[in-house]
Amino acid sequence: MSDTPPRMVGIGAVFIDDIVQPTGQTYMGRLGGGVVHALMGAALWGERPGIVAVAGEGLPNAAQQRLSRHLDTAGLRRLPIPQIRAWQIFEFDGTRRELYRVRETEPFTRGAGPELLPPHYRQSRGFYLLQGFEGMRAWRAALPGFVLWEPLQQAMTPGSRPALRQVLRDCRIDVISPNLAEAQAVYGLRSPEALIDALFEDGAQIVALRMGADGSLVADRTAGLKQPVGTVYVEQIADQTGAGNTYCGGLLAGLLQGRNLVEAAMMGAVSASFCIEHIGVLDPGQITAAERSRRCAQLSKTV
Repeated sequence: MSDTPPRMVGIGAVFIDDIVQPTGQTYMGRLGGGVVHALMGAALWGERPGIVAVAGEGLPNAAQQRLSRHLDTAGLRRLPIPQIRAWQIFEFDGTRRELYRVRETEPFTRGAGPELLPPHYRQSRGFYLLQGFEGMRAWRAALPGFVLWEPLQQAMTPGSRPALRQVLRDCRIDVISPNLAEAQAVYGLRSPEALIDALFEDGAQIVALRMGADGSLVADRTAGLKQPVGTVYVEQIADQTGAGNTYCGGLLAGLLQGRNLVEAAMMGAVSASFCIEHIGVLDPGQITAAERSRRCAQLSKTV
């Protein structure tokens, strides 16, 4: 840790996942949490992001070491309650159920508040936020930089369009990145292109609509751009948890490094491809620059 601000900061909470595969195979005590997935997706591209997050008592040493190895942890706050831990139970069709294993969950599901932001992080250029509507309002008022907002799934529900519209119009959201199911929950069963149009109508400037195995659709209202970006082929999917968060981290890293929107989305897709090959959060230290570049080159041929 140092007083030099990281270029990028992520905000949320640290989770520990106990993963159960459809076969019954278990992987216990794996580092997780949307913000951690996102920041490791950015670290893959040479960033050392800052993290503003809460963790609890009993955080495994291996998880703490992984965080410290790849992230600036000046904004990590320990709470005097048990570390949140959850079963992540997968079925053969890819569906997942999450079952919390501790009683007190709200401080973690709410995540870190603006009061935990280290002063030197205010000089950072970009911020990743996995937040609901009110959390986004509170954080946007506290942050001077570029913001990528991944809305919380729990906020993206039928009937929530007015609240989403108001946040987009009241706050400066540079990029919003819902997934397809979340956007359709708010706007109805529209095509990806129509969902982008609805988000633009409600005040979005740049949208990265994540569509799972179908890749993403990125769009810039000012530039009049709508561009699909595919996925990187991987031989075996080990764990899909956090792939969307990891995509967002790679995307934001690309934008902060001066890449255009489509190039940054390809970086996000490459980050996500490594994520699904790992059980739990990807480890940037295990990935070579050569393989990262090969996957980016593979993807660029399809755009």
